[in-house]
Amino acid sequence: MKVLFLLSSGFNKHTTSEHLLTAVIRSLCEQGCKIHIIQKDLGGELNAIPEKLEKYMVTTTVIPFSAQKKSDFAARYISDLQYLKRCKPFMKGEYDAVFIQSNNIAGFLVHAIRKRLGNVPITYNVQDIFPYNAAYSGMIKKGKILFCMLAAVQRYGYMHCDHIITISEDMRDLLIEDGVPKDKINLVYNWSYQDDPYNKAHLDMTIPNTLFNKKYVNVVYAGNIGVMQNVDVIIEAAALMGAQSDIWFHIIGDGSYKKDLQDKADNLGISNISFWPMQPFQDAPSIYSAADVNVIPLVKDIYRTALPSKTATCLACGKPVIFLIGKNSKFGQKIEKEAGCTVLECDDAKGLRDAILNMKNCALKLSAISFFEKNMKMSDNSAAYADIIIGRK
Repeated sequence: MKVLFLLSSGFNKHTTSEHLLTAVIRSLCEQGCKIHIIQKDLGGELNAIPEKLEKYMVTTTVIPFSAQKKSDFAARYISDLQYLKRCKPFMKGEYDAVFIQSNNIAGFLVHAIRKRLGNVPITYNVQDIFPYNAAYSGMIKKGKILFCMLAAVQRYGYMHCDHIITISEDMRDLLIEDGVPKDKINLVYNWSYQDDPYNKAHLDMTIPNTLFNKKYVNVVYAGNIGVMQNVDVIIEAAALMGAQSDIWFHIIGDGSYKKDLQDKADNLGISNISFWPMQPFQDAPSIYSAADVNVIPLVKDIYRTALPSKTATCLACGKPVIFLIGKNSKFGQKIEKEAGCTVLECDDAKGLRDAILNMKNCALKLSAISFFEKNMKMSDNSAAYADIIIGRK
């Protein structure tokens, strides 16, 4: 069986989806499939075919791509359309299935595949739901002409592919509200970099040992700092801590909103906070394991359109995790009930402060690792992807 992977990213530079795509391709290859990847040239120095895939029957076409600033909404959309135009000459040959990575131009992609490859089964992986994510984060206005046009393009893609895989109950519900047939949607959670939970004794702790002082309770946010991540609430909780001099906050990452956050912390006179640059992705497990509390915040209603990629890794580290995503989130309700995590409204700085103090005083019990092992194992979930792509599920 020959499968075409049409990616909205590329392997020659590290991305948050790299380990997900590699695991799915490896699972397909182990079932005897041949894989051809069409991918972006992201300007990195890594191999276009990851080392973990070199022993399998994997080939690739790397397409020139002009990356734009994340904050430049229009330029990014145009750049993706230009990428699709360059991909079209390579959408040919005999394929038994096509996999499309989550993107903002799904309708155009699906139309191009149908025109060139006919009725080949298409699986579309929805990691975030555009343009709802842009609307909820304030980049565009829901219900206006632009939103409706962009949503119509995505809806065409949903309706003309054969299978959709998404990553949370909330995202599945939004797709159904948007008119996608329920029986077309498959729910498979994202996973971390390995099957097993992380054992701190087996991790390289060099980076966290340079960032964290063990005499403090270290509260950590690590990731992108942009319009969809409500990192403000962490700053506000830090300001509410007052005399809690044994708690230290760490903001690790980069993004368009980082300077504003630093200014806000300065203006509020917060002294127990550090801002660090983005760390290498391979150090994420050691950072989350070294933290005393990990915090995952989102802007209001973004939980309906996305689930942060760090979720599985944080749970696999077995440390307390506080989700500020909204109490109406079905995933949030599940993670609170089954994994013992704390779930708060997006802007609940007081609740975040209180939850941190409860965790400091060991008032909360966690079963995050058992949730991870039951729901987020790499081998199980990547095999589920493979079964959907080749039509066994």
